[in-house]
Amino acid sequence: MKNLLLLAPLLLGPAAPQEQVALSNGMFSYEALIPPFAVPPVKTLNLEGSSGTATVADVVTAANAFYASLSATQQATLVQAFNSTNVTKWSNLPVNSTNRIGLRLDALTAAQQTLAMAVVQAATGTVTNEGFNEIQQLRAADDNLVANGGGSAYGSGVYLIAFLGTPSTTGTWMLMFGGHHLATNITYGSGAVTGATPMFEGVEPLSFTTTNTTVLPIATYAPLSSEGSAMLAMLNGLTTTQKTTAKLSQTFTDVVLGPNGNGQFPTTKVGLQVSTLTADQQALVLNAMKPWVQDADDATAASLLATYQNQLAGTYIAYSGTGNLTANGDYVRIDGPNVWIEFACQSGVIYRSQIHYHTVWRDHARDYGGNFYTTVTANKAAAAAQTFSVYPNPASPDDALQVKLTSAVKAARYTVRNILGQTIATKSFQGAAVEVPIAGLKAGTYVLSLEVDGQEPVTHRFVVK
Repeated sequence: MKNLLLLAPLLLGPAAPQEQVALSNGMFSYEALIPPFAVPPVKTLNLEGSSGTATVADVVTAANAFYASLSATQQATLVQAFNSTNVTKWSNLPVNSTNRIGLRLDALTAAQQTLAMAVVQAATGTVTNEGFNEIQQLRAADDNLVANGGGSAYGSGVYLIAFLGTPSTTGTWMLMFGGHHLATNITYGSGAVTGATPMFEGVEPLSFTTTNTTVLPIATYAPLSSEGSAMLAMLNGLTTTQKTTAKLSQTFTDVVLGPNGNGQFPTTKVGLQVSTLTADQQALVLNAMKPWVQDADDATAASLLATYQNQLAGTYIAYSGTGNLTANGDYVRIDGPNVWIEFACQSGVIYRSQIHYHTVWRDHARDYGGNFYTTVTANKAAAAAQTFSVYPNPASPDDALQVKLTSAVKAARYTVRNILGQTIATKSFQGAAVEVPIAGLKAGTYVLSLEVDGQEPVTHRFVVK
């Protein structure tokens, strides 16, 4: 990343526990984490983002630099367990004692705050008005609320950062960063981003002039304006007949799958199927997804957009309200085989004469890295049976799973998870068969999921004796 000094890789804790890791040859082993080294100085953070990009290794480097700057008590608050309870500790509401976990920025020194935000910057996108730049704009919006009577529950310092699991390029862990109107949840597994969702963004007021130069230079900003413009362009590109099909009878004053909506994707898609649209209209649908997807790091965003584009035929768009995105109750939804995006207009809370936005981006298969609350993994044995077979099952630790597909594929990825949903190994392949090493796995039940040519993942369970 051009404006972020990336330090020598560090690993957390003087006596970190062992964890299972996948080696380059596909085998499994256990290796201890290395104690941290001294941390060199960090340059000033570029508050507006950067034209460069960072890798997962860079994120881990930044995470370890931040960790090393903390006291033992702060470290224990920062690093918490990666489990189905902790991953849901995010909200769109102002921060209170129960709706988030981690370290508050305003409880850190200025140097620690810089290191914390360096982690967030390394993990998010570089597109103007998206990614890290948009995160800074949302924090600045909260400063505006404080200045206009919002009270102490708001402010750019009332944001929390947490690591669920130990940051590494081998294991599974998640970066959480958020506060009022922001929830960033990025999951990593085996050195790759396995999930950039759920991602909640909201804003009040819709535009404002900044005053806190520690967050952004003084200027007028309108975060989420690109999201609103893209959704409006998508709706305006429809014919009258298409709008009639896309319009929902229900009224929505908020997103459906907010903080309490984990795994609750509707079983039936509603609205207008994208396969019925012209090529230009389909392009508008894809463009409407971009402002959310580009909040992820650049490489992940490009990969997900390619997947979502391949799934356009099975994607539906819908709206409620006026369709102008100017009034309380105006609402838009994109629901695909994987992608889920909602945009809702609400009456203002501090600026009561105005509307403000709530939005959420989720992924049916990749929320929390596919480890928890997904609807297309770990529960479709019938579909899996039509896609691939696994032998032997049960297997002994000396075996390797032989996975045979019903037909050859150009691009596929398998993922092995334990019964807790934690990722153990993942690998891309092509063809009609692949061998999955299981040496080193303890006796128990595991889940093998297969994603083929950008389609919904399908899953088999297997047992190691």
